[in-house]
Amino acid sequence: MERKQKLLLVILGALFLLSAALTVSFGLKYVGGTQVPQNEMTRQADSVATFMANYYQTATAQPSPTPSPTPTSAPSLAAPKLLPPTATTAPTPTPNPHAEELQQALSLVEIDFPAWQSLNSDVQAWIHNEAIRVDHPVLKSPDNEYYLTRDLDLSYKAMGSIFFDFRNNSDFSDPNTIIYGHNFDNGLMFSNLVWYKSQQFYEQNPFYYLYTPEQVYRVDIAAGIVVSETDTTYLVVDFSSDLEFSSLIQAIEKNSVIETEIELTPGDQLVTLYTCTNDWQGQRFVVIGKLTPLGLFAGR
Repeated sequence: MERKQKLLLVILGALFLLSAALTVSFGLKYVGGTQVPQNEMTRQADSVATFMANYYQTATAQPSPTPSPTPTSAPSLAAPKLLPPTATTAPTPTPNPHAEELQQALSLVEIDFPAWQSLNSDVQAWIHNEAIRVDHPVLKSPDNEYYLTRDLDLSYKAMGSIFFDFRNNSDFSDPNTIIYGHNFDNGLMFSNLVWYKSQQFYEQNPFYYLYTPEQVYRVDIAAGIVVSETDTTYLVVDFSSDLEFSSLIQAIEKNSVIETEIELTPGDQLVTLYTCTNDWQGQRFVVIGKLTPLGLFAGR
């Protein structure tokens, strides 16, 4: 409403100025039927002009009638919202294909390695073959004679102990791990190993188990071979090439007294059990098998 009133005053002022200008042009003006002198008209026109000028000066100083825009919200000072870290999917463990057999192998023995090693730290493995009545610790020997006549407690014993070839690691990591034991024809130690000369016996008992404090293994018998005491063909623990390993495999397949379906290839890990035959002086018998890891010994 105030705006309209100001606009009307502006219009009236403009008309009055126009009238004054015309009066000045013609020298006289009738106001209310009375003739007004020219100098009076000029004075009135100046008064109106002064009024209008003061009006516009005052109006300019007035605050703008335009409403102020609504102030925007101040930016938030809160810490930016962090997205949760991308979840990393844990790799799915590969199922153990030998899990059932591992449990079966563990159920066959009660081995407390720490207890045995407290008696003799050379106890590094265990061999179990129920068919030939072998259930013994395997000792790490400083040479290939030390445990020929020593028991576990290091006392003298004619039957000695079962032990690794001193060149071998005791974790079955070598290409060919050799284990020695006496044959006294009394059923002890490796006395019954010679039963693997029989095809029928082999077919009924084609494998045995080995244990370390870390792992359990199955050994699939690939050959039984009669050798002379001076024949070292099967006593090589490492190979300089696949060709050398293949040469040993050919000798194994050629000289075995039993037939098996176990195929040996370079890269396989072999275990060779070595004893006397007692058929006549100077003859030895070796049973060679292929090593297959079944799983952790501690897994039970």
